[in-house]
Amino acid sequence: MEFSDRQSQRIMWTVLFLMPIVGMAVDLVAPSLPAISENLHVASSTSKNLISIYMFGYAFGNFITGFLADAWGRRNLLRLQLLGFILISLLPVFFQNIDVLLATRLLQGLMIGGVAVITRTVCMDVLPPEKLVRLGTLIGTMWGLGPVLGPIIGGYLQFYFGWTAGFIFFAVISSLAFIAVFFIVPETHLNRQALRVKTIKENFVQVITHKLFMAFVLLMSVTYSLMIIFSTLGPFLIQVAMHYTPIFFGHLALWLGLVFLASTFICRYLLKKYPQKHLFFVSINGIFILSLVFLFMAYLIGNNIILVTAASALMYFACGMIYPMSMGRGLSFFKHIAGTASSVMYLISMMITCLAAFLSSLVMLHNSVALMWGYSLLMFVTVIIYWKVLRHN
Repeated sequence: MEFSDRQSQRIMWTVLFLMPIVGMAVDLVAPSLPAISENLHVASSTSKNLISIYMFGYAFGNFITGFLADAWGRRNLLRLQLLGFILISLLPVFFQNIDVLLATRLLQGLMIGGVAVITRTVCMDVLPPEKLVRLGTLIGTMWGLGPVLGPIIGGYLQFYFGWTAGFIFFAVISSLAFIAVFFIVPETHLNRQALRVKTIKENFVQVITHKLFMAFVLLMSVTYSLMIIFSTLGPFLIQVAMHYTPIFFGHLALWLGLVFLASTFICRYLLKKYPQKHLFFVSINGIFILSLVFLFMAYLIGNNIILVTAASALMYFACGMIYPMSMGRGLSFFKHIAGTASSVMYLISMMITCLAAFLSSLVMLHNSVALMWGYSLLMFVTVIIYWKVLRHN
């Protein structure tokens, strides 16, 4: 289906304004993790799993919806998943126990994962091929508003109203999004592919056997994990070990989110001036070296809020540089099966991120050394991917 430039812009920006909701679905809950652990009388490792179980649902929400979107279209699926997210977000308000909360986070992930994949595929439907490489940085910028706004909103809601207020906020903001999508976004995909097992298998194999595509997916996984381990470990390190308030954590996470957002703008600017391969080289290798410096400093000075802030800001900057470039380049290989490519991309990347969040939840944090080790190890993986795959292709 052909859309005028004005129609394309209106559709694209409407769905892109869903991305901050996707971005804040982790970070808005993070300031409440210690309170959830205390109020529901569960171990800190259990409340930390509210992050990893959400990522698990998000991964499969992306995966399942990608195939459905290619077969059934975008509009009705997007409406249905937004409506589901609204209703599911209200469950913990009425049923305050850890089992319901864990189920809610899993289902929230399934719903918002579907919203995310349809957002990307709608943009791919309405944009010409030459603009798709930079689509990743644009999505990254809009998504980045979530980590900017989520922690500060979550911190204040937790401090003044308690942990259930965050779920009420999710229901309200997604209701506004549902209204906008209902009236503005049409069906953008008319060239449907039959939902056959054979077709799904062929498309899936085509995507996962593409060496460069998979390298970019792994880069996405590892760099997003840099932010997720802070969301998992940060509240306990800063609020419990360092004795700061949820509002302080929210403000700190706000500034880190702003670093991520600024880095996506910097990335878009630099892409206009320098080849993408040069940006990958400098950002991956340079940030890895700096992560080792911060690890060494953590052993020297231990718990220090300035050190934790500076190191985490660097990791957020790394994600803002590397993640959008990887996503945009990866998706540009498969415009003809955009839903499938996007679903596979996010299934793999979110499952790896989910694993990182789960492993982080097992860490009993008493100082900043464990966090710095996490940052350094993840950046080391990006260096391996770069030198083993990207450098030679």
